[in-house]
Amino acid sequence: MALADLMALSKNKASQKIGVSEERLRACMPELRKAIAFYREYPDLYIDYCNTLAGSKGKTLNLFTYQRVFLRQAMRYRHIYAVYPRAYSKSFLSVLVLMLRCIFYPGCHLFVTTGGKEQATGIVREKAEELCKLVPGLANEVNFDRGKSKSSKEEFSFLFKNGSILDVMAARQSSRGRRATGGLIEEVILVDGTLLNEVIIPTMNVDRLLPDGTRHPEEIINKSQIYVNFFGQNVTKICA
Repeated sequence: MALADLMALSKNKASQKIGVSEERLRACMPELRKAIAFYREYPDLYIDYCNTLAGSKGKTLNLFTYQRVFLRQAMRYRHIYAVYPRAYSKSFLSVLVLMLRCIFYPGCHLFVTTGGKEQATGIVREKAEELCKLVPGLANEVNFDRGKSKSSKEEFSFLFKNGSILDVMAARQSSRGRRATGGLIEEVILVDGTLLNEVIIPTMNVDRLLPDGTRHPEEIINKSQIYVNFFGQNVTKICA
């Protein structure tokens, strides 16, 4: 359901106003909850909806069937281990999943890591910037005000308008003590097993803080981990 349709659901006088107000949003809250819950399960349809909004103004992201399957699986399960060949767009899709989770789960903190911080920064920066161009609806959710989001060769951090954060975590001892809701481990076979188990995974022990101050440990976003590896590497080297 389009946001414009949701805004027209309320039958009171507020629905006749032009623009978005707190009163109108509260009146539409039941339908908004349904829409958000739906898009959490069917993220590819959210991308389709964003494409309809973009229209002919620019490029759009047209998903293949296998990409839709991957997106739905990654959004619905807490732990994903994906092994695919080169050019499968696994990194592209994985970063898309992180951005969608940041949008649909306000206040979460997700990260990307791999064998080297520079490599991880290059991967997420390239994919995130490309996604923002292909799907303007994603870019609209990121706070690009000065001093908020950062995107360069040395550093990457997206601060979303709902308080969510997407950044890079180095697979080093220096990351010990950091806290996050979930993350993407790119080319996991290149990450040292000891660092992964003793430093990276323990950082994901914080449940998302909800707006009312409570936490729901059963949420899929909590301790969510996506492991990506390309076919051809020694995929039998799996961390204990």
